[in-house]
Amino acid sequence: MNLEFAPCQHAGHADRIREALEQCVAHLTRRVRPPSLVAVVLTGSFARGEGTVVQAGDALKVLGDLEFFVVVPTAAEARRRRETLGVWARELGQRLAARGLLVDVEFGPIQADFFARRARPSIFVHDLREHGKVLWGPPELLEAIPPFEPPAIPREDAVHLVFNRAIEQLAAWNRLAALDGTAVLDAAYQRLKLVLDLAGSALAFAGSHTALYRRRPAAFARLVAETPSLAAHLPAGFLDELAAAARAKVDPAGGFPAPPAGARPAEQRAWLRQRLLAAIPLVAGVLRWELAQLLDRGGELDDLLEGFIRRPSWFRRAREWAKLVLNPLPSPRPISHTGAARLFWRSTPRGVLYAAGLRAYLALAAGSPAPSPRRLLPILVSAWPADPAAEREAVVELWRWCVRNS
Repeated sequence: MNLEFAPCQHAGHADRIREALEQCVAHLTRRVRPPSLVAVVLTGSFARGEGTVVQAGDALKVLGDLEFFVVVPTAAEARRRRETLGVWARELGQRLAARGLLVDVEFGPIQADFFARRARPSIFVHDLREHGKVLWGPPELLEAIPPFEPPAIPREDAVHLVFNRAIEQLAAWNRLAALDGTAVLDAAYQRLKLVLDLAGSALAFAGSHTALYRRRPAAFARLVAETPSLAAHLPAGFLDELAAAARAKVDPAGGFPAPPAGARPAEQRAWLRQRLLAAIPLVAGVLRWELAQLLDRGGELDDLLEGFIRRPSWFRRAREWAKLVLNPLPSPRPISHTGAARLFWRSTPRGVLYAAGLRAYLALAAGSPAPSPRRLLPILVSAWPADPAAEREAVVELWRWCVRNS
């Protein structure tokens, strides 16, 4: 088992994380034997040595997840294992919590030929090849991914990152009323990562992607200095906020943004609400810059958004709507095939969900309900949500189902 690396910067916390990684791998290898199990690969911040761990009372709290690829021989095996792996991940999270480590575990099944045959240039694949860790299995597994440089990352991939982070912020907003304890820390961490990933998106869009959070402030400052059109879309003080976020991500003891000590749950939620609202102009600014560059025209964000979602070819639309209809995971909402056929003429499932989610997210800053996303979601009319909060929840659920987990 390969654990000869530092998953985070704090030496004591790193030892605890290595123990958790060892338990996760042992849990898998006891239950799935070769040839049904090919490898176990760690991805994400801990694979890059930038995991974020904070003290939460007598326990340690991991901000983010322990993310694993469970590599199996075939696509059929991956589909068969998906539900069971989810159960095991939850069991491990409970077991680790009982030992004083609060962490979410994710096991994602993937077929073995992905690396050599199906991996295409993207932010995710670049980071996986450069920083993923094979904890168990063939050490050279990730070298099968064809190498590529950051300029090969499609600009649309960088744009998708902004949309995904915006919808995650919308999901955090939907949960605000019930947040307390360590859940507030999780939401504060998502807000911190938003800053880092917006900078990361702009860098990837410009062909200068860097996976390491600690390098992003300097790289982004150079990009802003060289790109007046981007600088014009950023709020004042963003470079300082980015530098502080990078420091807190790698060394949270040095200043992780959290509610004031001793604040009551209602005060914690109010603090977080203001933080979420303050990020909306930044998201809008970065996205407007990227869409204007991608479409090679100016205009208001809503017009640029409409131009973006109409970009996909008819072939791509047909393929993605077919993928939605054939999705092996059960839909969280009853899907209208008539509605899907109507939306085919407008965009892909990803496109209409991005449009619905972004408009609902931007409306939070306006203090007024967003226009209903009814025309952007392929949900049966008889099952349509009854109010704006429920509509936002429907957007998030469908996004998780057919975008995030696809």
